[in-house]
Amino acid sequence: MRKTMQKVMSFYLFLFLLPILLIKLPMLAFGVDAPKKVETQPVAYAANVTKEISNNTPEEISVETDGDPIRVLLYFTHIQESYQPIVEKKYGLKAVNYHPTANISNVSDLVVQHFQLNGDSVDVLEFDNMNKMQISGAYTKIRPYLQKQLAENQYDVLLDLHRDSIKREKTTIKSGGTTYARLTFVVGAEHVNYKMNEAFSKAVSNEVNRLVPTISKGVLAKTHDTGNGVYNQDLSSHALLVELGGIENTEEEINRTIAILAKAISVVFENNTAT
Repeated sequence: MRKTMQKVMSFYLFLFLLPILLIKLPMLAFGVDAPKKVETQPVAYAANVTKEISNNTPEEISVETDGDPIRVLLYFTHIQESYQPIVEKKYGLKAVNYHPTANISNVSDLVVQHFQLNGDSVDVLEFDNMNKMQISGAYTKIRPYLQKQLAENQYDVLLDLHRDSIKREKTTIKSGGTTYARLTFVVGAEHVNYKMNEAFSKAVSNEVNRLVPTISKGVLAKTHDTGNGVYNQDLSSHALLVELGGIENTEEEINRTIAILAKAISVVFENNTAT
């Protein structure tokens, strides 16, 4: 009789514990003990979403979302600069460095998404000045459109993205088994905001190198003798002109680097305004 009662009690105990076991077993299988408080928000690189880019999501990075959001104006002075792998993938054309549609402006959505992942916002200046004139006068042609946009809106950062014209071995690095498009920051050295823009560019360059060592080749100051000398950077004390990779960088490398650049700008601007 006593053994019978023990069996009955054991059976009822098993029935009582069964729902708990059903919940716990999958969690234990994946190494999850209990919900944990997350201090930083882990986010994936934005999926490649340019018009020529396939849906491909690389590894994750951790993004801090504290601090006030910043507003960024994104534009492309040399909008038809293109990446050869993207043009070839879309149109089957090889060694094409400029294209009316498969060009650097296709990264707009990626830039917007990566800044949004940091809690920031981006407006894109929609203007194809290379349909209007030769590339040599691009900064003069786009200037009134920038001035109009700035008169109607307030921005914390101006971001002019370009594509370098040099070969892959000089525009690509490998870090942790992953390849990235390298960055170069260009500063016009002949205008009133030169020193402020130079300091901001150096801070962002240092931050991207902290995140991915040597991803930035540094800050290059140019006068009228060596370049434009102004690059419309006199319109803001936080104006960045960034060479994003080169003609042979792939869409995945560009995506990864945009993620690093967006995070670095957000961090540097937050630190800059906090001081």
